[in-house]
Amino acid sequence: MRIAIVEVLGHLIAELVDAEADDGADKSQTQKQINGLYDLLLERIMDVSSYVRTKVLSVLSKCCDLKHKFPKQRLAITRAATAALEDKAATVRKGAAALLVKLLVTHPYGLMHGGFLELDVWEAEYQVVKRDLAKVEDAMGKVVERKEEDDEDGEDGEEEGEEGGSPKKRKKYLFFCVVASLSTVDL
Repeated sequence: MRIAIVEVLGHLIAELVDAEADDGADKSQTQKQINGLYDLLLERIMDVSSYVRTKVLSVLSKCCDLKHKFPKQRLAITRAATAALEDKAATVRKGAAALLVKLLVTHPYGLMHGGFLELDVWEAEYQVVKRDLAKVEDAMGKVVERKEEDDEDGEDGEEEGEEGGSPKKRKKYLFFCVVASLSTVDL
């Protein structure tokens, strides 16, 4: 019975998304209904039956294919899926892994940038953010002092693996920090 209810909740979400796109009905009311249905689905992830938990994960995976992506719900879904990776039932863990893959494949940033994420696009955005950060640091003063150039060359006897790592590792770290800060922006 609970499995059927979970399946119905998924179909209701899909119907509400289609209705919202077609008639342009009262968007705030429809959005509240969709949020409530997602909340009900996420509550069912804590069900005692592993079959219900598995079904919830598969329904959420199907909801990732909808036209509208619901970024706030995607964050809650991601949290639930990562928690389900530690479930005692193997089918739930398998469903959680499949859901995480689906979340990555259907990520809404692909729509913003016109397709798959490309390194040169992110590097260009990184340079823009780096320039903006430099302007802010110049206006406010350096909050974090960087090491001198002679420390980077290893003149003090430190190897590259110690104390901050190589410049390439630092560049990767900064890149991931920028990506992480961009991913927190609401769509």
